[in-house]
Amino acid sequence: MTRLRKADVERMMAAYDDDPVGALTIALQLTLDLPGEHWTALVKAAGFTCARRIRLQARETEALDELLRELNEMRVLVDLRD
Repeated sequence: MTRLRKADVERMMAAYDDDPVGALTIALQLTLDLPGEHWTALVKAAGFTCARRIRLQARETEALDELLRELNEMRVLVDLRD
């Protein structure tokens, strides 16, 4: 797994309001070392719990915001069990 750089986080934060899934997709591609992979595959590859995957695939605002906060604060994926 790759740690996001400050510039990566800044780009993600700047793009999030206009396209949350697009911004998170790019961040996950970087952190998971899966360039070019699409949202569904990234969410699956991240190893999230089933409940979290479902919420992210449904594009629930709260779930997307939670992932944004996680990537912004930690710059890597952590296991946030539901």
